[in-house]
Amino acid sequence: EGAEINKSLLALKECIRAMNDPSSGFTPFRGSKLTLILRESFVGAGRTVMIANISPHAGSCVETLNTLRYADRVKQIGSTPGR
Repeated sequence: EGAEINKSLLALKECIRAMNDPSSGFTPFRGSKLTLILRESFVGAGRTVMIANISPHAGSCVETLNTLRYADRVKQIGSTPGR
């Protein structure tokens, strides 16, 4: 089950990357069930909310930074011209 979750998150990352890349003409929504379900949230007329759970603890610095970068990439989807 953990492997399937990781596969879905990787597919979501690839969709986000494709939506933020102006030269990409294809977004791989069929990569997982998760991306198929979230497709309308990204390409539809609705609004999408990204909740990033971060920690102020110094030991979580790397994970917090990665989470914030991921959330920023998601935020940029709606502001990308032509998408």
